[in-house]
Formats: sequence, C-alpha cells, structure tokens
Amino acid sequence: MTLKDMPKDGKLYKISCYTGIKVRYLKQRKTRREDWSYYIYYRIGGRSGKQILQKVGTASQGMTVKKAYAIRLQKILESQQYPQSGEQSFTIENIWQAYAQQKKDLSSFSSIKNLFDYLSPFHKETPFTITTAKIKSFTKELKAAKSKKGRSLSPQTIVHILKLLRTLINFSVKNGLCDKNEKLFIEIPSIDNTVQEFLSAAQLRRYVTELKKETNFFAKAFIMTALFTGMRKKAIYHLSWQDIDAKRNLIYLKAEYAKKRKAEYIPLPGPIKKILLALPRKSPFIFLDSNKKPYDNYTLKAKKLKEKTGLPKKFRPLYMLRHNFASLLACSGVDMYTIQKLLTHNSPLMTQRYAHLGDKRLKSGSETVSKILQQYF
Repeated sequence: MTLKDMPKDGKLYKISCYTGIKVRYLKQRKTRREDWSYYIYYRIGGRSGKQILQKVGTASQGMTVKKAYAIRLQKILESQQYPQSGEQSFTIENIWQAYAQQKKDLSSFSSIKNLFDYLSPFHKETPFTITTAKIKSFTKELKAAKSKKGRSLSPQTIVHILKLLRTLINFSVKNGLCDKNEKLFIEIPSIDNTVQEFLSAAQLRRYVTELKKETNFFAKAFIMTALFTGMRKKAIYHLSWQDIDAKRNLIYLKAEYAKKRKAEYIPLPGPIKKILLALPRKSPFIFLDSNKKPYDNYTLKAKKLKEKTGLPKKFRPLYMLRHNFASLLACSGVDMYTIQKLLTHNSPLMTQRYAHLGDKRLKSGSETVSKILQQYF
C-alpha cells in the first residue's frame, strides 16, 4: 500500500516495498491541517527479541519514507552494538545485516546468503578500506577457489559474488550508512551467457517418446507442465488446485513463489488442463502433500528422462524445458513482448537472449546474399 492509497482513519498502515515502516494519518483540530506521521518498527535481539515501535517524524517536518527507512537501518545496527564512530566505520558484515533484513523474505535469499559467505575476506572491511587492487586480487582468488562441493566456481557465480559486494556498498550509500567511495571501482568480468539448452526437433521427439512411458502420474504431469508452460520449478511445486482456473483456462502464479514477488496469470494449455484434472486430489497442493513435501523427486525423474533421451550432460533436467519453451516461441515468430509475459520475466533484457532465434530479418538478409552469390556458382 502506497501513501496515496492510505485510509485517512488514524490507524497505522504498512508502506509496501519498505520493510518496517508504518504511517498514520493525522488531522490537527485547531488548524485543520492534514499530516502524516511516520513510524519505524524492528526487533532487538533477533526474532524472539523485543519489538520496538518508534515515531520518527511527520511529513510537515520533512520526513519521507526513505528517510524513515534510513533511520530504521541505523537503529538496527546500533541495537546490535555495531560501531558508532562515524559513517565509514560500518563494515561489510554490518551492512549485510541491514541488507538481509530487507531481503530475507525473498525466495532467493538462501542463494544470496551463500554468495555472501564467499565475501568473507571483506567482512571486516569498510567501503573505504576496500581498494580496487584488493578487488582485482580477490577476483583472481575466486577463479582458483572451490565451492562447498569441491568444484571450481563457474564464471557466472564469480560475477554474482562481485555484484553482491557492489550491491552492498551501493545499499550502504543509498541508506546513509556511509559516503560514496569515488576511488573504488569493482570490475565485473564479462561472460558469454548465451543459452543453448533448447532441444532440436529430433531430441524433442525422443524426449516426448520417453516421457510417454513414464508410469508415475504425478511425475509425468509435473514434467509436462514444465514442458508446455515454461514455468519455473518452484512455481510448479507450489501450484494449488485453486490456482487452476479451468473455466477461463488460466494458471494463477502466487506472488510468494514468484521470482519477482508479483502475482500473475499465464494461459492453461489444453493438454495440461486435461492431465492435471485427472490427478487425484490428495491435498490443497497438486504436487505436494499437506506438509508441503513432494510426492516424488521430480528433479530426479527429469534427470533420468534426460539421460534416457541422450541429451548433453550440461542440460539442466527441468530448467532446460523452460528454455526450450522460449526457444519454440521465438522460432515460431512470436514477438518478444509476448514471450516476456509468458515467461514472467521482469525485464525485456532477460527475454532478449532468444531474439536471434526468431529474427526473420536476419534470415531473410542472409538468404538474399546467398541467392546473389549462388549465381556465380
């Protein structure tokens, strides 16, 4: 709920997109002036600690949502006995604590937390003790580092680690935890992130042939849903029966399980409607029991199916179906905006990676040159 949508009834209401901020409508009886009062709330001592609700100012005093949010972050850091000797004394670890408060409800938070662990050499550093030379040395170390599973870090993982460090420093500047270090430059390595996980016609034919042999109804329905809709794995896992609108042929994607935390609708394909409605209803969820545990290991099923089809090892068992869905759309001439909406991409830049597959102008231009050259042969 934004400030414009707030009811003017004198009650406390949360501000959307800003954790820990509430506002209340005020009306002065004598002057009849309207005003908004800003409050911050947070806990001291973790989730089970004391809840603090504190008024930090009014709109007439110049208070804004961003100012209130900055005050809240400062209070959280101070309550945890972090150093208070100046803005530049906050370490990367301190900044992470404030950043984590904002991001802890994201579905990807555990992945972000894992990336932060790799930043351990900078945990006690501040944005002003970190230098460009240290960043370059750290990047070289990452290239030689191993993951928890003993594997070398992928170029994409290294990029994510460096971007998280840059994000934390920018977050601290934006929220008034420190000044901007003009001398610091974090170079992000460029990588070729072109997706090549779509199936050829022959591969797809073999894949479907093997899928038809699957005897586990739930596993077959799960994989077919991924194949026909391009939905993310987590979104399929948490599909409930009430998310399936059989009358209007729509699938409702709940905000809490969406990557960008925004509820959306996508079409319900006829074959998927038929196979889902034929499944037994064992719980409110389609593929999970009442304890939100999957009926089967669908990723393992998809992996075995991939192996039976003879697909490359680098292909991810379920995520490749999402890329294949997008590739089929692009190759069929579907416009990028429609593909973006079907994939529920937050930015058209994410969808642009498939643009070359459906660019008929490029193909037409190439064919024109071929015809001209062919005359000389």
